[in-house]
Amino acid sequence: MTAGRETRWARLIAGGASGTRDRIALSGLRALSIGYGAALRLHRGAYRIGLARRLRLPALVISIGNITVGGTGKTTAAIAVARRLLDRGKRVAVLSRGYRGSAERQALIVSEGVGPLVPPGVAGDEPYLISRALPGVSVLVGKDRRRTGRLAVERLGAEVLVLDDGLQYQRLVKDVEIALVDALAPFGYDFLIPRGLLREPAANLARADAIWITHSDLVRENDLRALRERVQGYAPGARVRETRHVPVRLQRPADGEELPPEAAKGRRVVALSGIGNPVAFQRTLEQIGAVLVDHLRFPDHHPYRATELRNLLAGQPTSVEMIVTTSKDAVRIPPECLEERLWVLEVELAEPAGGGPPFSGELEWLLTPKART
Repeated sequence: MTAGRETRWARLIAGGASGTRDRIALSGLRALSIGYGAALRLHRGAYRIGLARRLRLPALVISIGNITVGGTGKTTAAIAVARRLLDRGKRVAVLSRGYRGSAERQALIVSEGVGPLVPPGVAGDEPYLISRALPGVSVLVGKDRRRTGRLAVERLGAEVLVLDDGLQYQRLVKDVEIALVDALAPFGYDFLIPRGLLREPAANLARADAIWITHSDLVRENDLRALRERVQGYAPGARVRETRHVPVRLQRPADGEELPPEAAKGRRVVALSGIGNPVAFQRTLEQIGAVLVDHLRFPDHHPYRATELRNLLAGQPTSVEMIVTTSKDAVRIPPECLEERLWVLEVELAEPAGGGPPFSGELEWLLTPKART
């Protein structure tokens, strides 16, 4: 497998250090992590002692986030929750920061429920993807979720706000806090960034109302059991659920053709990804029976350039039958690069038992947080 453009930093924190230079670099990263941790404690302390205040909006606020940098499946989870709420007749708005979109510092309506109003370069790839996946749900972007929340309630009539990547966001009062823990890389090497991948200490899971262990089907049962016990130890009062990312279809952007995921079985496939957790994508392809020839990996949110990608795809051997990418990557691929062999593997979040959507039969708990014990 090709490592593509994995950074030296990623290799270092994963245990790939060798030699004096690497050891010095790790010491520097550890010192920065200590400083980051101190700043984090000060920030949270300001809210705890009342120096900073949280805003209460006239809507139910459900936050979905994680404690690590990278792909735990937040966007897929936000789509699953918003879709369930929409099915119950709720007026739902998803609030996203719009990371790397040009509107990140604004308060912008990406969708009023009828598809994206702006391109992914403005909205950010996740909000754009959510707006395409959820007809009937409003999507707003902006770093200040107080502004976008007010806009969603006052202008769009939202009664439920779903915060995509909201665990670290402190400026809003949140009614339900759902934290995602990736079974493949749960605790970011047990160091805060930049020495590890933790955005905050794992013990902070204690403030979550529910914890979803994502990609639970991609690890061994013994490892999953140990992870479940550790998570429950951090958050004894939280509801702990296991989820999996279920492939639902292969879709060819060039002409819109759709195939069942099993169509990749036995075919020679090259994976293409610029996401936070490329390992999960690779293992999902292997689960559906694809013969993985190569995995072209790029950094998360990589802005694909037409020349770069066209040359890369054209250079794949004719024996490669499919080049498969993710829904998140697909919105960043220039239209002129949508060749016949390029397919998108679309996934949905589900619970292992029975394959139903998360919180099947428990939506009342989600909608009436005051009833929680």
